[in-house]
Amino acid sequence: MKILFTGANGFLGSAIVHLAVTHGISVMATDQTESHRFTNVDFIPANILDPNSLSKAFQGVDGVCHVAGLAHIFDKARILRAPFHSVNVMGTENVANAAIRAGVQHFVFISSVSVYGGVEQDRAEDSECHPEGPYAESKWQAERSLIELFQKEGVNLTILRLATLYGEEDPGNVARLIRAIERGRFVWIGQGNNLKSLLHREDAARACIAVLKSPASGINIYNVSAPPCKMHDIVAEIAHAWGRPVPSWHVPASLASNSTQLLKRIAFNRSRLSNVHDTLEKWLADDYYNTDKFWRAFNFQTKINLEEGIRREVDWLRRTQK
Repeated sequence: MKILFTGANGFLGSAIVHLAVTHGISVMATDQTESHRFTNVDFIPANILDPNSLSKAFQGVDGVCHVAGLAHIFDKARILRAPFHSVNVMGTENVANAAIRAGVQHFVFISSVSVYGGVEQDRAEDSECHPEGPYAESKWQAERSLIELFQKEGVNLTILRLATLYGEEDPGNVARLIRAIERGRFVWIGQGNNLKSLLHREDAARACIAVLKSPASGINIYNVSAPPCKMHDIVAEIAHAWGRPVPSWHVPASLASNSTQLLKRIAFNRSRLSNVHDTLEKWLADDYYNTDKFWRAFNFQTKINLEEGIRREVDWLRRTQK
C-alpha cells in the first residue's frame, strides 16, 4: 500500500512521514517546497492550490493522509488577511478531487478540535460544532466538503480532530508559553486548576499510522488527545524543564475577567484590546475532549506524558537558541 502525505515538510507532516517509513509503509511525500528532509522517500513538490501540480504525486497511490494546511497565525491583522479558506478548504477539495481521479479508497484528513468552538467540557464527536475564528471555520468547512464529496463517490474518509499539538519544532501556542516562562514574562491569571487537552506530535503521528494501517469503511470522525491535564501542571513542567521556580504571583481570575471585559466595551469590540478578554476566557476555560471512540476503535493510548513532552520541547528550544 502506497500512501501520499501532503504537508510532508511541516511540523506534524514530517513526524508522520518518518514514522510511516519505520512502519514499512510505502510513502509518497509532497509539499510546496522543492527541498525536503527525507532519505529513501519518494518526494514530489506540489501546491495544493494548483490542481495540475498534484496529478504526478498521485500516481500509484492507494491512500492519502492530508496534513497540509494553514495554521499558527497569531497577529489579528494577519489573521484577517490570511487565506485560511483558500488553503484549508479549496486546497483540501483539490487534494480530494485528485484522490478520486486516482482511484484512492481511503482518505485521512487532519482536522482540529477547534471546530467545536465554545467552552463546553468533554466534547465528543457527536457534539455540535460552533467554530470560532477563520482557522476553525475553515477546518469545519473542509470537513463538511469532504463528507459530502466522499459519501457521493463511495470513498472511505477518516477525520482526525487533533488536540493542541506540541513537541520539538512546535510553531504554536505551547511554544509561545514556553518562551514566555523562560523570559520571565508569564503572570498567572487564576489558579490554573482548569483542564486542557494537549497532544505530542509523536503521538499524533502514531494515531495517523494506526488509522492508515487499519482503515475503517465509511465516514468516521475521531477526537485524538492525551488525557487532560491542569493548566498549573503544564506551567510547572515548563518551569521545571528550564530549571526555574514555578511562577507564584497570581492575578485573581474575576478581577482580570472584569477588567478585560471593560476594555472590550471601551474598544467597542473593534481594536486589539477587544481580543484580550476573549483570550483570557479561553485561558481560564476547561478545554478537553472525549477520546473514547478512537481508543475503542484502535486500542490507542498516547505514549508521551506531559513531563517528557515538555522536556523534549524545551531541550529543542535550548538547542535552537544557541
